[in-house]
Amino acid sequence: MHDLSLLNKAIKGKDYVFHFAGVADIGYAKNNPRETYKDNVMGTLNILESSKSNNIKRIIFASSVYVYSELGSFYRSSKQSCEMLIENFQEEYSLPFSILRFGSLYGPRANEFNFIRNSIYSAISKKKILRKGTGNELRDYIHVKDAAMCVFKILEKKYENEYVMIKGNQTMKVKEILETINEIFGGSIEIQYSKKEHYDAHYSLTPFSFRPKSARQIQLDSYYDIGQGIQEAIYDLYEFLEDHSKKK
Repeated sequence: MHDLSLLNKAIKGKDYVFHFAGVADIGYAKNNPRETYKDNVMGTLNILESSKSNNIKRIIFASSVYVYSELGSFYRSSKQSCEMLIENFQEEYSLPFSILRFGSLYGPRANEFNFIRNSIYSAISKKKILRKGTGNELRDYIHVKDAAMCVFKILEKKYENEYVMIKGNQTMKVKEILETINEIFGGSIEIQYSKKEHYDAHYSLTPFSFRPKSARQIQLDSYYDIGQGIQEAIYDLYEFLEDHSKKK
């Protein structure tokens, strides 16, 4: 994102730019504001300038439900800044956009700060899951493959210059997710909670405390069942750990 010549080379001759790069770990962002703003905000500015110069038809940007929140620390404010930059480029240079606000993603190949992925890893490696919080925190989970299908639909004309919520249709408590993981493991996993509310820049029940431009929610005809999706994520992590072990 910071090498402008490489960026222009990658974008030249393309119709659409999907900008999903940047810092996504809230904990990292909280402790590294300079790096977060360099990657998220300045990186987005570079992509916007290159998109404008190359007459891109539309830029599709991965934002977050945290733009609605007073929590999320520097991650939230960096995403809000990116959205404003994108809006400004549309106003000043007529560069079309679609801003996607993602909920809680899960599924195969998740990164190491993904909650469900880490819970599965703890279940596999320790037979125990420790959760900061009461377990009553609510999240709107969407399987990564469902999210990918939603992103594909974004290219429809009706989503141009629109803000779109991609969060699935499965609102669940964290404890329900952990109980599902435990059931898949045959009830052999010990689950412990800190028994007190734990925010640490994350929202507990709802992100809706701050009001940017409202977003419409995209709907698919069908979604991954959460149990099936978690089981797939378990198998995927098992395979990854086995391959990693063989390479040692």
